[in-house]
Amino acid sequence: MTHLAKTIVTLTRPHTHAGKAYGVGDRVEIDATSADWLIAHDIATPEPTAPIADRITEPEPKPLQRKEPKQ
Repeated sequence: MTHLAKTIVTLTRPHTHAGKAYGVGDRVEIDATSADWLIAHDIATPEPTAPIADRITEPEPKPLQRKEPKQ
């Protein structure tokens, strides 16, 4: 069984999907093919994707300073 990737779109016009009515501005999670069709027919716009942040790097750990016992 294969799972299709899901896409989130925002509706620009009222639309019924899978028997449920949605209004303007509603966000709908659907398969990519349906999303492409809705976008091509000006019924929806793609959900903006978050920009990929630059690679977050951890700061270098500070060296531990050990005190040697006095002899």
